[in-house]
This record gives sequence, C-alpha cells and structure tokens, in this order.
Amino acid sequence: MPEHWAAPLDALDAPQRQLRRDAAIRLVQMATGRSRRSAALYLGIPLGSLQSATASIRTWQKQPGNAEAYQIALHHVAEIAATETQPDNQ
Repeated sequence: MPEHWAAPLDALDAPQRQLRRDAAIRLVQMATGRSRRSAALYLGIPLGSLQSATASIRTWQKQPGNAEAYQIALHHVAEIAATETQPDNQ
C-alpha cells in the first residue's frame, strides 16, 4: 500500500505495522469478497503474519472507540485508493 494511502491510519494509536497489514487485507476483502486467508495469500502475506496481525488488531479494537475509529480510517483509505485507481475520464 502506498505510504500516502495509509495516512488515515497514522492517527490511530495502534501497532502500525500490524494495522497496515490488516488494512491491506481488509481492502482486498472489500474489493474482491475474498476470505481473510485468501486475501493475505493474494497479497503475499505469510499466514503466520496474518495470524499475528489479526490477534494484535483484534485486541486493540476491543478498547473503547478503536473499532469505530479504525472503520472510519479504513473507509478513508479505500476512498483514496479508489480515487487514484479510477481511469481518467478526460
């Protein structure tokens, strides 16, 4: 994921490496309907790293407000990605 796409995630008080990995997996899921495992494999993320990211982020999301803040940030990332990957209509 390009650095500037991940900017909405930077404001979150979460383990950033796991958060970015989880966000990339979730974006693939949103775009393709794949399972978490399938999305991780599609991205070349080893299953051990998938499990580590999932455990870290799930624990972090249980803290008040984090799950909602993550959803909002993830949708911003998706909007940035969608805007930049749309064909030029000129």
